[in-house]
Amino acid sequence: MEAARRCQVSDKTIRRWIRAEKLQAHFPQPNRSEIAISDLEPFLPGHLSGYGQETLEAQVVALEQRVQKLEQQVQQMLTKSTPSRASLSASQRPRERTTGSLPRHFVSVLAFAELHRIPEHLVSTHIDISLLPVHPGTWIDHNGQEVVLAFDEKGRQAFHHLYHEMPLFVPCTRCPHEPPGHV
Repeated sequence: MEAARRCQVSDKTIRRWIRAEKLQAHFPQPNRSEIAISDLEPFLPGHLSGYGQETLEAQVVALEQRVQKLEQQVQQMLTKSTPSRASLSASQRPRERTTGSLPRHFVSVLAFAELHRIPEHLVSTHIDISLLPVHPGTWIDHNGQEVVLAFDEKGRQAFHHLYHEMPLFVPCTRCPHEPPGHV
């Protein structure tokens, strides 16, 4: 009964697991069974079958390293593609229109994320920490929707580079978003 309570299943289920030899049990008396807690652990709620704690920790470390590597790649891509706007004097900076119709070379950040099935909150987080370069403004796209953040070619490249290996990512007909002639 105690094993059933801990595993959040019925006592009949525990008996079935014992009969099927999925769960080890010791029978000191005919109507009494004893189960070692270590044998019960794989059946406890929240336990991932087949994954030891060390394996999960190793996977987390590997994923953290992969994220760091991707962030470094995005930063490198952003710094070497064009001179930064900050290094240009005010007279040298190209004037982008920030109202009216969405310029042809821009695409709505939200529409682009939706097209590629990447969650909006994830994209917003990466914009906030400057992993994705965006252009702020107040435009109207061809569907009549208001656009306040847009990607140019560099932003689309960074987006593709950052998310293309995610399981959720769905490529479009223009993927990969790399500059012409890029290998």
